[in-house]
Amino acid sequence: MPHDKTMHIILGGTFDPVHFGHLRMTQEMLNRFPHANVSLMPAAYPPHRPEPGATPQQRIEMLQLVLAQYPQLGVDARELERQEPSYSVVTLREIRQEVADDCVVFLMGTDAFAKLDQWYEWQKLIKLTNILVVGRPSSELPTTGTVADFYHQYALDDLSELPSYSHGKIGFCQMPQLDISSSYIREQINQGFSPRFLLPDGILDYMYQHGLYGLNPKS
Repeated sequence: MPHDKTMHIILGGTFDPVHFGHLRMTQEMLNRFPHANVSLMPAAYPPHRPEPGATPQQRIEMLQLVLAQYPQLGVDARELERQEPSYSVVTLREIRQEVADDCVVFLMGTDAFAKLDQWYEWQKLIKLTNILVVGRPSSELPTTGTVADFYHQYALDDLSELPSYSHGKIGFCQMPQLDISSSYIREQINQGFSPRFLLPDGILDYMYQHGLYGLNPKS
């Protein structure tokens, strides 16, 4: 019978910039798993996306601004220290060595999970971590194909059991989501519109201060 382990939940992304959608996701995780440690892990050179608009240091500083007051939330900047693309399997190998047989949970939206078979060494992920797929408003779990088969092979029906497993399980949860994206925020700015109330005021102030995403620094 598996025993309860320290639970490490990882939310990856570019966080370019961090917004209320990201932050609400962390709270939803803590609502379900109150004793978990949740890390936001910014990717330096994401293989499947364009270069971020903010520098690695700026993205770390924005995350630290909003997470400083929440002790169960942290920033894991290890991928920003690499020069090569941020492959998740490489990162999870490092984390697994650090936490021994603790429970590790890698969060993914349904949109990203549906394309998991395009990831580098994707089938090795399940030997290093659990995967928790979170329903996104615009996409659903795949029902046929390689990723669907992968899901059914490792599916965990009762999410309350997830903290008991070091790795090897895939869970799914549907949660109320704020349909906000970093790209939408950047598009709003590009069109001359304010992104206020899509992200914390402190982050918007930081963006103005540093002239990010085409915003004119405030005097």
